[in-house]
Amino acid sequence: MIYSAVIEKRNKHCKKIQTNHLIVLCEVGENYKLFCDDLEELIKSKSNRNLVSKVYSVMQGKLFIGFNKYKEFVEKHKNTIEIMNKYSCLSDLTVLSYDEKGKRRENLAEDYFYQYIQEHNKDIQTIKALALKIKALGFNEINFGEKLDFTEVEYELDTSYGSDFAFLENMEVNPTYLNSPIKYRTNGSCYCLILSSNGYGSNKEISKYGRRIELNSLIFDPNKLPNEITTESTIGIIQELAEKKKAEHEDIQVSVDLSITTSDLTGYFERLKEVSERIDKIKDNLELKNLLNQMQNILTQLQLFGVNFENQIINSHAGITNETMEREKKLYLDRRYWSSID
Repeated sequence: MIYSAVIEKRNKHCKKIQTNHLIVLCEVGENYKLFCDDLEELIKSKSNRNLVSKVYSVMQGKLFIGFNKYKEFVEKHKNTIEIMNKYSCLSDLTVLSYDEKGKRRENLAEDYFYQYIQEHNKDIQTIKALALKIKALGFNEINFGEKLDFTEVEYELDTSYGSDFAFLENMEVNPTYLNSPIKYRTNGSCYCLILSSNGYGSNKEISKYGRRIELNSLIFDPNKLPNEITTESTIGIIQELAEKKKAEHEDIQVSVDLSITTSDLTGYFERLKEVSERIDKIKDNLELKNLLNQMQNILTQLQLFGVNFENQIINSHAGITNETMEREKKLYLDRRYWSSID
C-alpha cells in the first residue's frame, strides 16, 4: 500500500489521547462519569459565566466569595481530583473540556476512551499497565485505532544517517540489492513506534523528542514493548535481522549485476550490428558475419545462464521471489538513470 494512503487511513481511524489521561481514566474508573455529570450540573449557565474556571480554582485550594457553593462537589470527588492532579490533568479534564456556558465539548478523546474502558472493564489493569509502560518509554500521546494494520507497509531504516524509522513486533527484513536503507515488514504487531535517530554511522542515538506510538489494541501484554528505547534495543535489533539476510542480499546483488550487465552487452551488440550494416566496406564481410554470429551465440548462452542462475537463487531462498528480482532490477536501473542525470 502507498504510504500516503496508509497515513490517510491512520488519520481517519485513529483516536488520540494523552498517555496521562488514559492512566487517569483507568484509575478513576466509573467515578469519572459521575465527576463529569456533577461538574456539568454545577457549572451550567445561560450566560458566558465560565463557572468551570471558578470550580477549578476551588479544586486547586483557592478561596473566594461563593466558595461554599462548590465545597460539597470538591469533597465528594476528592479522590478523583487527587488522581487528576497526580498526573497533571486537572485543567485539561475540566477547564478545557467545557465551554463558557458549562456545556461539555463534543468528540472529546476522553469520552471515547472512557467508553472503551467500560466495555473492557475486566481488562482495565492491563490497559493501565500498558499506559504506564508507554509513559515510561517517553511517549506522551497514544494514537489508537483497532483497524490499524501494520503489515500493509514496507518500512525503511537508513543505516548511514539519522532519520525517522519504525519499530514493531515480529519484524522481518526484506532482502534487497542495497545494504541501506534496510527494508522490513512485520508479520503482525499490536504497536508501531515511530522514532528518530540522530548522528552518523555507529554514533547514532535515539532522540527523546518527537516519539510517536500507534496501537491497534489496548489489551496486550506490556512486555511485548521494548523495556527501553536505545540504539541497541531498536536500530540494533533491525540490523541484526538484516545480518541474517546477508546471504540473500549477496545473491541478489550478484544475480542483478549479471542480469543488467548481460542486458547492457546485448544492447551494445545490437548497436554494433547496426553500425556494421551501415558501413559498405564491411557489411558483407564474411569474417565479420562469423564473428557476430559467435557473439550472438555467446550472448544467448549468457542470457540463459543468467536466467538459470536467478532461478537457483529464487529456489534457494524462501524470501526471494520473481517479483523480488524484477523489483530490484528496476530499482537498479532507476538509480543508474537518475545518477546519470545528476
